[in-house]
Amino acid sequence: MLNQVLKIKTKIQQNSDDGREIGTATWDKDGNTSQIITFGNYTGAQNVAFRFRGIDIPRLSKILLARMRLRPAFTDAVDFTVNLKIKGIKEPDPQPFSQNTRPSTRSKTVNLIDWDILKKWNVHEWVQTPNLNLIVEELVAQTTWKPGNSMAFVIEDDSSLADNSKTCWDFSHGDGYQAELEVYYLPQGLHEQITIGLLQGNDRDGEEDYKTTWYPNGFANNQITFGDDGSLSPNESANDAGFILSPINIPRGAEIISASLLIPSPIQNNGMPNVLIKGFAEDNAAVFASDGSNRPSTRTKTQAQVQWNLGHAEAGVLIGDHWTAESYYESPEIKEIIQEIIDKPGWAKSKLGIVIENYNSGQGNVKYCWDYNQDAGAHRAKLLIAWTNIRRVITRTKDTESFNKANYPEYIIVHHSATPRDTTRFETIKKSHIGFGWDDIGYHRWVSGALDGDGVLILGRKDNMIGAHTDTNKMNYRSLGIVLCGNFQNSETPTTAQLATLQTVLDDLRVERGIPRERVLGHKEVPESATDCPGNALLPYVQNYRRTGQLQ
Repeated sequence: MLNQVLKIKTKIQQNSDDGREIGTATWDKDGNTSQIITFGNYTGAQNVAFRFRGIDIPRLSKILLARMRLRPAFTDAVDFTVNLKIKGIKEPDPQPFSQNTRPSTRSKTVNLIDWDILKKWNVHEWVQTPNLNLIVEELVAQTTWKPGNSMAFVIEDDSSLADNSKTCWDFSHGDGYQAELEVYYLPQGLHEQITIGLLQGNDRDGEEDYKTTWYPNGFANNQITFGDDGSLSPNESANDAGFILSPINIPRGAEIISASLLIPSPIQNNGMPNVLIKGFAEDNAAVFASDGSNRPSTRTKTQAQVQWNLGHAEAGVLIGDHWTAESYYESPEIKEIIQEIIDKPGWAKSKLGIVIENYNSGQGNVKYCWDYNQDAGAHRAKLLIAWTNIRRVITRTKDTESFNKANYPEYIIVHHSATPRDTTRFETIKKSHIGFGWDDIGYHRWVSGALDGDGVLILGRKDNMIGAHTDTNKMNYRSLGIVLCGNFQNSETPTTAQLATLQTVLDDLRVERGIPRERVLGHKEVPESATDCPGNALLPYVQNYRRTGQLQ
């Protein structure tokens, strides 16, 4: 049995698998004439149903996270509230919907989920339901449930005000618009358990601005901001979010299989912050003082940390991940952070602290999270942890970090930054590269110009990390990238100090990695690289090194 969280993702596959029921009498498999499904209260209650085929989840699996994703078909003019309830069709293998098998005629799950939508939706932008894990867990616990069966859900109106409704596209609108189902689960049989840590009061979350000021209710409108709000200079406008979650009734010595932080988004937002998630290295994390005396920046953090870049590429352009209002978004995997905390000798099986720290976000790039104050915690952040008492890993000894082989360096590639030698800072280029969605600056070593100290060596990304400096010949996976600060193509020349540092770096890396000098190349010497880098003033030094072992 696999000791890990598994995931399935599927979408509506046939026209008989979704539609709307008007009142409790009429099934409309195509939505209205524009292939739009309306639900909520639209001239009376209208309910929507979705059937997903081929759900390959074993019986009695533990469900960590389940949700549907819908694409709105209409842009609301203003914010308004739609009150909904989501239920499962309590059948082991539900058949397609029809007038005779419409949702109101079918048995439903005991478990149901409230979905109160407070904000407007925008056409085509994906929205997400709350976590449906209890519903899915009830469905796969049926005695005749078998992997590969279908699974169906109904979203019912729950006394919404007149004409307060939402829309989504019907399957008949075409591929890419139909509803989707995503489920994270643990196969039954490992004695796994799931712990859900919650905010238990308003002293458990808040926002820290610029590492100086604590806002226990968020900055404004009960919203917590994290990233870089751009209200001051880029180096001074950091916004961090802090959370104290409980109860975390996990015994010391247990193994964390998976963990993620669920962030409730209060507004539609396309920001692209880059952040670090860390834990508070405390046995029983203290709640936040209203005066900010124990705000996140004052507390000891875990060594484990996870970077979260909220951007992605579309058609070669990097854009922010879209978050919609009233939806939850999960962090990357943070099990190493949780493991470090519960392995502490004094772990108290109680409160656990998490901070989302700004990490070189582009100015003005933020995401928002509801503060506990909003509706008395109805939209609070959550921590989902899957764990087992059967410790499969007793020690976590690793090889020296710089030699973990994600990158297999056989070559050394020399670059120039193509920026002014004496007015460019390392941090400027690093922040620019992180702004591309990269984990770090693209190079492994930086030889600086005057602003950082002429010829000073600055470490870039770790040697084990795949580079982002030479994308031809798979060289990012096969080399270490060294860059000299400067524009050495018909403009500047490397300084004596820079060349001395480069000589030392090349010699040291070659000895450390057993790389022959014949495999030290300028960027433009890599086959298929259409570039002037490292410039006509630096390349002859590299070529001389390859011949003699000396730059000059």
